[in-house]
Amino acid sequence: MTGAPSTHLLRALAPPSAPAGRSGPTRAAEPHFAELLSRAKEGSLETGLPVAVAEGSGLELSADQLERLSKVVDRAHGAGATRLVVMMDGMTLDVDVLSRRVLGRADLDDGRVLTGVDGIVRIEGTGAVTGVPLPPPGAGALAPSLGRLLADADDAKVR
Repeated sequence: MTGAPSTHLLRALAPPSAPAGRSGPTRAAEPHFAELLSRAKEGSLETGLPVAVAEGSGLELSADQLERLSKVVDRAHGAGATRLVVMMDGMTLDVDVLSRRVLGRADLDDGRVLTGVDGIVRIEGTGAVTGVPLPPPGAGALAPSLGRLLADADDAKVR
């Protein structure tokens, strides 16, 4: 073995060579990660993955509604949301972004509080999307239970 030991280690980590007469994939053909990330944040990156309706939700959505929801879920995922309230076609839906499922109707009647939501989106009849940005978790707002725990800890120090 000739050369520095680190050179041999680096060669061992190198990707395998393409078979004779064939060229391997080129980096120029692959989208650059920063470009994909930027497109995801802008909402222009679409996965084409479907959105399903959870069994027992009592909802039936058309193919057009599911397609519009799919685009919204892609945008929400790119923005870092995990659970949405979606207002669409006179309905208010509770959507799990990570599993891409409509959980059911979001019950907001008579001042009811819906927790665990980190995004709200309204889809117009044309498919245009308007969103209400919510602060990311930990951006100046505490969960009520955490606030109580911290207040209790401060009270214990004072006593």
